[in-house]
Amino acid sequence: MELMSTNAKGKNIKGKKLLLYGSCLDENPQYLGGFEDYTKLSFCPEKEHINMAFYKLIAMMSVAEELVVITTDGSPHCVQMHYIAEDVLKYSERKFPLRHFVVQNGKMVEVSAEDVKLSRYLSKIKKLRGST
Repeated sequence: MELMSTNAKGKNIKGKKLLLYGSCLDENPQYLGGFEDYTKLSFCPEKEHINMAFYKLIAMMSVAEELVVITTDGSPHCVQMHYIAEDVLKYSERKFPLRHFVVQNGKMVEVSAEDVKLSRYLSKIKKLRGST
């Protein structure tokens, strides 16, 4: 199902675990295989603005129970999906489990919320790397 065409509080969402994934992964469905009990929602930040996804997700997460985000690693567009998921958790009145995964070189790698947050701040990355 596509995120933007799914009812934010419909029967497919209430009380469910949600898997938000970059729509480019439709070409490689094996990465979505371990999430049979999740409602799978695709989104493409190249096609639609992430602000639209943020508002849709914040409504969904008021009734859903968990969120997992999977994207292609290195995509300047898809990384934004991780950012908005963290923002949804930050601004949501109801806290929920949130996990992040990226697909890199044929493998799915879990990354932490801290990794996602750090990636937003280039100056912090520069400092950690010891660059001047």
